[in-house]
Amino acid sequence: MTQNRSCTLVVDGGVDLPEDLIAQHGLHVVPLTVHFGDESYQSGVSMTPAAFYQRLRERGEFPTTSQPAVGDYVVAYRRAAEAGLPILSLHLSSGLSGSYNAASAARALVPELDITLLDTGTLSGEMALQVLVAAGMAGQGLPVAAICETLRAVNERSHLYFTIDKLDYLRKGGRLGRVAGAVGSLLGIRPIVTVDKSTGTYIAAGKARSFRRAVEMIAHRIIDDVGEGGEVSVMVLEGHCPDQIAHLVSLLRSRLEVIWFQHLHVNPSLGAHVGPDAVGVAYFPGVLPFVGRDVVAAD
Repeated sequence: MTQNRSCTLVVDGGVDLPEDLIAQHGLHVVPLTVHFGDESYQSGVSMTPAAFYQRLRERGEFPTTSQPAVGDYVVAYRRAAEAGLPILSLHLSSGLSGSYNAASAARALVPELDITLLDTGTLSGEMALQVLVAAGMAGQGLPVAAICETLRAVNERSHLYFTIDKLDYLRKGGRLGRVAGAVGSLLGIRPIVTVDKSTGTYIAAGKARSFRRAVEMIAHRIIDDVGEGGEVSVMVLEGHCPDQIAHLVSLLRSRLEVIWFQHLHVNPSLGAHVGPDAVGVAYFPGVLPFVGRDVVAAD
């Protein structure tokens, strides 16, 4: 832990981050819960992504999820406060979850603590980009207000796109919403989904007639946005479809200069809504502020 750290970060489980970065930055993660019928597991804690996607493949179940309870946040805030620093609490989009509202209710129960809440307006890997920027700024002793201002600017430039091979999980989880407009009643159409910057909800960004073509369209959209040969910071995400991820990464690396890279399996609380056949990319054109360049090999 950096001695001049300005605040302690609490993050809800709507983020996708590797364990080593969570530990490195001393993040307090409040997990969401995944339910298989009467069985409940803390996402990423009592159920790992590997076990989760294996169960989906083998049993064909449709799990549900629930946000952290108010009491879970109270416990997390009190634990985070042991560092003696202000707390910055980062949350997945309030347009997709009630997690922010639960955190707000928890803050009211511990008025003696200095807690700032921020709705990141997104989730998963795109939320992770904001979390890492916040961690870098906090580590340099920068004030919470400046961190929040920078995160809003990062969110304006970052993007998240994902596609799925089957709509069953989105439909069962009640998350289909406006995405349905891209699919209609046509069979075999795969949606390309993003998060609306103004509402923080899922919207359709395109459609394709095959899963592979949808993956290629995401890659080409990113290349067009960044510019041929441009620098980009990238986090690729999957349920469990390694062939499609390899194809996506190859396309991106062949036409862009990837200067920061992470590859993750989507955590179970998010995977419950997309299933195992899901591919996503969160990216930021250029160097991610206070994170820099750190290219690692895909696993």
